[in-house]
Amino acid sequence: MEEALNFLDCNCSFGRRSIVEPGSFYKIEDLVHKMEYYGIKRALVYHAMAQEYSPLVGNSMLMEEIKGYGQLIPVWAVMHHHTEEFYEPDVLKDRLRENGIRAVTMFPGRNDQGFSTDEWNCGELFDMLEENSVPLIIGLDQVGIESLLGILKNHPGLKVILKRTGYSLNRNLYGILKKFKNLYIESSGYKVHHNIEEFVRMFGAHRLVFGSGMPFHSGGSAVCNINYARISDEEKNMIAWKNLEGILGGVKW
Repeated sequence: MEEALNFLDCNCSFGRRSIVEPGSFYKIEDLVHKMEYYGIKRALVYHAMAQEYSPLVGNSMLMEEIKGYGQLIPVWAVMHHHTEEFYEPDVLKDRLRENGIRAVTMFPGRNDQGFSTDEWNCGELFDMLEENSVPLIIGLDQVGIESLLGILKNHPGLKVILKRTGYSLNRNLYGILKKFKNLYIESSGYKVHHNIEEFVRMFGAHRLVFGSGMPFHSGGSAVCNINYARISDEEKNMIAWKNLEGILGGVKW
């Protein structure tokens, strides 16, 4: 490529965690430095406290701490409202709009916030996100295949960006991708031999979204995976930033 890609990262976080993995980091300054070093121009970010403690607390900390960092785009962690730990969907809609939030994430896994994403528990939340075209970024480790299928089937207008897919998912993932056009795959967690080239051939570059997984994973390897893929320059640009820009631009605030 003659020009560097304008990377827009869909999968970053910062904030002190209960366990700091060897080689990782947690300070916002370190995230910004790593982004500059790897050539990642902008990033969607959530706060570690929104995962490990409380979405309300973590989201509030996020909004305060990213002030002055224009390259960081806030992502709120959300959950259902039934225990009154979090906003009801109509109130959440107003809060998202007021704060300019264009993407959300959630951590329902039993090692985190431990709740079901089935319709009886989260259907109203997903209805609101779907109605307003707010994308949901979620890890396969958090939701599992069967629950993911339920979300995609019941909410065909909800764009879901799936991260942490691992290397052995294709025999299930391909069938899901063919059936559900509202599913997108985050690139860094998709660790399969010739993964980018094969995915683009099978499903098109428009279904892949760039992510690094920092601070848990290397931003360098994530960038290289796209830069050196044997696909066209336009396809690289689609994955690096255009696809995510289009998804975020579709939010109906």
